[in-house]
Amino acid sequence: MRKTLCLLLLAACAADPATGKNPFTEDQSDGGKEDSAYLNPDGTEVEIDLEGDVTGPADQVADAPAQLGQFAMTFFRKKNTMYIESLAEDASAGGRAEWLVDGTWYAADKVPADAQLTHWRLRGLDTVLLFAAAKHPVVGQTFTAKAPVKPFSVYDDAGKSCADDDDHIGLDQSVYWYRWEPEQSSCKVAMQDLKVTVSKTFTTTTSTVYPEYDQLVADKKLTVVVMFGEIDDGPITANETGMRNMKTFGDNLVEGGYTKVTADLGERYEKVVGGVTVQIDLYSPKVFSGLDDFAHFGNFQKALAEHEVVTWDGHSMLGASDFWARPTYPHSYQIFLYGGCLGYEYYVRPILAGKGGTWANVDILSSVVEVSASANEFAAPAIAKLVYGLDHGFKSSWRSILLKVRAGVGDSTFGVSGVRDNCFSPTGSHCH
Repeated sequence: MRKTLCLLLLAACAADPATGKNPFTEDQSDGGKEDSAYLNPDGTEVEIDLEGDVTGPADQVADAPAQLGQFAMTFFRKKNTMYIESLAEDASAGGRAEWLVDGTWYAADKVPADAQLTHWRLRGLDTVLLFAAAKHPVVGQTFTAKAPVKPFSVYDDAGKSCADDDDHIGLDQSVYWYRWEPEQSSCKVAMQDLKVTVSKTFTTTTSTVYPEYDQLVADKKLTVVVMFGEIDDGPITANETGMRNMKTFGDNLVEGGYTKVTADLGERYEKVVGGVTVQIDLYSPKVFSGLDDFAHFGNFQKALAEHEVVTWDGHSMLGASDFWARPTYPHSYQIFLYGGCLGYEYYVRPILAGKGGTWANVDILSSVVEVSASANEFAAPAIAKLVYGLDHGFKSSWRSILLKVRAGVGDSTFGVSGVRDNCFSPTGSHCH
């Protein structure tokens, strides 16, 4: 299983600095019996097949499956039930489609010459189901998503009639999928029911799964970086939200017993826990401002190359940015705490690809919706619980970490990918 460019910023992707709890001084002990581990306390991951029709210019039709997948993604996201990975900016998207021609399904590169392409399917899309939809999903279970028949002209055909009222993102053809609202009475555009079928489910492991602690602390050091992106428009001053989020994080570390030490980039805080030196670096928006900050790409590369736990607290890009596909990733095991909007849908795939396409050396925590919590709410609880395990027998499981994140954020929108087959446990390896 694969565990999952408009330069427009997604709205509401970060919060003002928290003024409440400090995870680095809280009791991190578990409140009760642990359940079997999964990516999300209130969700499950499946694979789906997506199928539908398209009408459009011959030179654009090949892009229709990925484009219509975006409309389906928004349709279900707004219902708070299903969160489908995005292929819109994936270089392999066109090749993943299959087309029905004269009763036979053909892969995109095998379609007969001069065939008219009208009916398509995408297979094996990674998808998170939450709450009621996550209760015992079965292969063959179907859902329906409303989507336009003509995705390439929906703005001309519908104007504002099928879009939500979120003027934070100006409406045009390129972003219509994100503001898609087909069930409102004003929407009269030609529409279709995309068929969504659960094609694969995954057996819930009966054992509790953990971060790969043995790899993290093999050198008696745990290295963490938290990158605070620019949140507000205008100059990056001390009052900018990302800067204030970083200050709060640093203050909480000091209150939690960490000492500020000299760093070659950003701010560094250290503490010895269970014989392991925990080293937490904080990069401000001035060090790296966002996923279009090409001038400071070297600092982004340094963050990924030199740290075992990598945190992003900033905006995502609407439609995806290729920044996570650009750097050279280390071959060693890493944990990514991705705090930008729709991280599961957009950024799990390029990070996994950067790590060699195997889950053996990466776990990725991400959100399935727009993020309204800063690193102080989603990353600090995860890091504090991870560190707690260093002097408590490495018993901080991924489920216990996620429960701390859920408490910090206030909902179950964060989950973690890549942990189902982790080998480490405090009592010995799960792998043989």
